[in-house]
Amino acid sequence: MATDQWHVLGAGAMGCLWAAALQRHQQTSTNPVLLLRNTAALARYPGMITIESPGSEIRQFNLPAKAVTALPDDMPAIQNLLIACKAQDTEPALDTLAPWLNESSRIVLLQNGIRVQQELTQRRAPGTVFCLSTSHGAWIRHPFHVVHAGIGKAWLGLLPSAAHDDTTQALAIMLKSLPFSEMNVRADLHMSQRLWLKFAINCAINPLTVVYNCQNGALLSNELAREHLQQLCIEISLLMNALPECPALPDIWEQVKQVAQATEHNYSSTLQDIRNHKTTEIEHLNGWLCELASRHQLACPLNQQLLQAVRDRQSRRI
Repeated sequence: MATDQWHVLGAGAMGCLWAAALQRHQQTSTNPVLLLRNTAALARYPGMITIESPGSEIRQFNLPAKAVTALPDDMPAIQNLLIACKAQDTEPALDTLAPWLNESSRIVLLQNGIRVQQELTQRRAPGTVFCLSTSHGAWIRHPFHVVHAGIGKAWLGLLPSAAHDDTTQALAIMLKSLPFSEMNVRADLHMSQRLWLKFAINCAINPLTVVYNCQNGALLSNELAREHLQQLCIEISLLMNALPECPALPDIWEQVKQVAQATEHNYSSTLQDIRNHKTTEIEHLNGWLCELASRHQLACPLNQQLLQAVRDRQSRRI
């Protein structure tokens, strides 16, 4: 097996986008392997991924695929695994893949939240769990057909963040393995702060887009939604400042306004899941924040209300 062999778990918008980018980045004939949920999903796979770029260019990539539930016992250990499934699906999938993961297997996490990233980092060998945060925009037009709606950036780092020689070396090696030029990937030695900030922003924007059934930008243009959003940001800021595990963050309200404006025409992933009758990541967003607040005896009434509101919408649609 070539040392640059990649497996990509998850065939949503980001999984397909990164799998195609990895294939273009490969310097050998070894293609990344797409790992699908089960044999039924594998049967629906057309044998290729279609990527529609912002300039309307359409390219197709022939990629091998396998079902996670039907991997051969004699399959070699997975060397590099990019996990692009939802946060709540990550651990069950990793349990299934356990026979093909060893201590040197490198895992790159591309999920909302920070809970999975922290827990997996604690369980795995140091320097083998990487976190990837991205501002690329993508959505599924059809199964395995992705619209790359917005060219963004991506940041790669490890938890806990530290600028030690072994950390920087591991990051440098992994960075070369990823499509760093095409996907604008940069190393981040302060990944903890980046993930906590993104977590806070998602906790503010995502549930409110469900409550108001709107695009991100409408949370600012709708007077009632804007006031609701600002009050929520105040509560989140108070919580973040009181959580001992949370690093110092910039002003949450200003950060949320910037993101909502920059993504004004986007629908949050949580609202997309509600509309598509899928389980959301809300338990790993506001649910996790409420759990942390409870652990430290901190009040979070707005987050609790929104958490329950999304749970109610979710239960009616699944």
